[in-house]
Amino acid sequence: MHVQPPIEARVPELGLHYLHAGTGHPVLLLHGWAAFKEIWWGTLLAIAPRYHGIALEWPGHGRSPAVSDIERLSDLATLAAHASTLLGLERITVVGHSMGGRVAALLALVHPSLVARLVLVDAALDPAHIAPYGRRMLQLREIQRTIRLGRWLGGGFGRLLKPAEHEHAGGLVRPFLRRAYYNGLADAQTLHRYVNALYAESLDERLPEITQPTLIISGARDPLVLPRQARRAAELIPHAQLQLIPRALHTPMDDQPAAFYRVLLDFLDHVPPESSVTPLPLRQQPDS
Repeated sequence: MHVQPPIEARVPELGLHYLHAGTGHPVLLLHGWAAFKEIWWGTLLAIAPRYHGIALEWPGHGRSPAVSDIERLSDLATLAAHASTLLGLERITVVGHSMGGRVAALLALVHPSLVARLVLVDAALDPAHIAPYGRRMLQLREIQRTIRLGRWLGGGFGRLLKPAEHEHAGGLVRPFLRRAYYNGLADAQTLHRYVNALYAESLDERLPEITQPTLIISGARDPLVLPRQARRAAELIPHAQLQLIPRALHTPMDDQPAAFYRVLLDFLDHVPPESSVTPLPLRQQPDS
């Protein structure tokens, strides 16, 4: 089945950029810290035959302009809820990666009438489960160095990163180059505020309050948000199932996309919105 490529647009009033594709039940995709909406490109194509995918881009990331009034991750959850209203979205499935996973969980907690299902992908819910090396980004100079590297790489490789090449079979090289290129578009002050907000508090104590059917996905080899975070979340969220993706690192939709799409679509297709389900045991994807 031929699927039209995602279309870029802006949220009215807010000016946030987003990608959208497909029709059907709305699936809101929230990227992580220093990431970009295009990280969901392949996911949008995978779900488009049956779902309406919307990949929102946070302020100060990619082409979305920076703003100065967001200090806490709960502010991003409020922003996502506002954007959903402006786009006419109701009873959504929200999928959040890394920092976006924390925001997605907050969205489910604070706006339960909006969120029908929740998917957490290598979600940074508690700083205690983030690898120690992640703390270096609490320093503004480290963020500025990362952005400079991205701009340098973007000058040499940016022309290679055409939209069609967002579709790939995984691995390390292309995801790395693409991430570096988009890092070069980010706003350093915004990234500094967001990462400090990420480390300022944990969401673990509130996870038992989540009532939506929840899928927790973790790269089995995630070196940043350690898989123990996913296991902990699966224990705390009442209606949660856990999937570990072998060989996947911190961005399974990028380095093991085929396995990620299978897991996500299995949940979307078989767990109805708003259903009450019995927590399922850990299922690990086969190595094949």
